[in-house]
Amino acid sequence: MSLRSGFISAAIIASLACSVPHATAHAAPGQLSRLSLLPLHDGLNTFESPLGPFSIFQAWRDNGNAWGYHMYVLTTVIDKRTSVIGIEGSSETPDHSFEDHLRDSPHTGEDALTTVQFAHGELDGKPATLLFEAIRNPKDGPVTSRGPTIIYIYSLVASDGVPGWTPLYFHFVKKIAVPGTFCSSDIALKVATGLPLSANAGPPSSPDGCFP
Repeated sequence: MSLRSGFISAAIIASLACSVPHATAHAAPGQLSRLSLLPLHDGLNTFESPLGPFSIFQAWRDNGNAWGYHMYVLTTVIDKRTSVIGIEGSSETPDHSFEDHLRDSPHTGEDALTTVQFAHGELDGKPATLLFEAIRNPKDGPVTSRGPTIIYIYSLVASDGVPGWTPLYFHFVKKIAVPGTFCSSDIALKVATGLPLSANAGPPSSPDGCFP
């Protein structure tokens, strides 16, 4: 790891899981630890969670150009019926409404704009199934340009029965701005969480995903 990426990782670790300096202090909510990637392949992927088994169906939407993407449909079985797992929206998330599927934006694979990963871990010291969505914004430059990345973090929870919400859904926990700029959201997410790159990610060209 380079000195620069080491500083970035240290800053992110401080955001993900801060230490408590005094016995009377309380850690801010949304602290993550013990992360382990849930590897995906095209088709149906089934995992256990603290709320029982759930599945992620991953499929590739080919556009015949660099703008193809993966689509993710999340499901669980409740009362012998396959039920969609939704994703909560808020004023702080990219999609402000309740969504019933996800999609990434890998572009050529080396300069990804949006990366989606799932992981097991602990949230505030309790077992959790987590969703990470990293969105890179090259702003006015081409897709290959450096840009800031924001990571949106969600945790799988059970609905309290509010009409319109799915029985299980991914609850928005918080967002983190990754220090520095990157040429790939895949790399930014790896730097921020320490999780390995997904099988779909292109090979890293450098610690920040940018070509020299």
